[in-house]
Amino acid sequence: MKGIIIAVPKKYEEICLHNIIGIRKYNSEIPIEIWEIGNEISPKIKHKFSNIKHVYFKNINDYSDDSNNWKGFQIKAFILLHTSFSQVLLCDADVIIHQNIDTIFEDDNYIKTGTYFFKDLDKWTFHKLNNKWIQIFQLINYNKFTNLKFFNRRKKWLLELLPHKKDYFPIEWNYIYEDETPNKPVKEALQESGVVFINREKHAKSIKHIYELNNSHKETYKYIWGDKETFWIGCLLSNSPFYFNPTPGYISNKTGLLTHKYKGVIFFSQKG
Repeated sequence: MKGIIIAVPKKYEEICLHNIIGIRKYNSEIPIEIWEIGNEISPKIKHKFSNIKHVYFKNINDYSDDSNNWKGFQIKAFILLHTSFSQVLLCDADVIIHQNIDTIFEDDNYIKTGTYFFKDLDKWTFHKLNNKWIQIFQLINYNKFTNLKFFNRRKKWLLELLPHKKDYFPIEWNYIYEDETPNKPVKEALQESGVVFINREKHAKSIKHIYELNNSHKETYKYIWGDKETFWIGCLLSNSPFYFNPTPGYISNKTGLLTHKYKGVIFFSQKG
């Protein structure tokens, strides 16, 4: 069964409600699981959620004795493992969808690989790593994007996870397997995880790796920003193919929101 899963903290409950109402307006009756820890959602908004067809509530406390461990980005990996749906759209609570989501579920690349991922903004790059004055300046004003020590620590961490380059390794991160320090900007962030499509039956092993990476968030998040890269890394750890939307996200001049297009038409947006 296909479905949408969303972890909803109180601060995003109203925008999430707006998103779900919008999803229904795009003629999608797909079931939706709303996840929370304890009683995060206000009774008023919960009642409004309840009035929408095929919306169901789930609670982390019913699945874990250590819910505090899942407060943060890592909660998304938890609900991905425990959802009752076999094919999912894992969606951030502050995302707004602008098309019928079945469009992605029916995409040939999703059907072939069991995934559909979106790329982050192009601006997140490692750069000036060979500039000795920039490296000295790091002692005063730390910036991970220009910090050679951080670059090498993250490279070492990833090489420990993936000592041998897999067939599906993204070319944007090929520098991980290169001995020389890049002399031009290279991608620091690859994935935007506000919207993630994944077939859980095809990617059962990947999801276990994604879960473990996020369960170990105190270590994992030293090297990547939250859960973002854990999805494709999890796929690589299980030697499974994945697919990225070819165009990166961008900040809309009109709305100021982080925006992603699918085949030239806006698919989703959220606060950047």
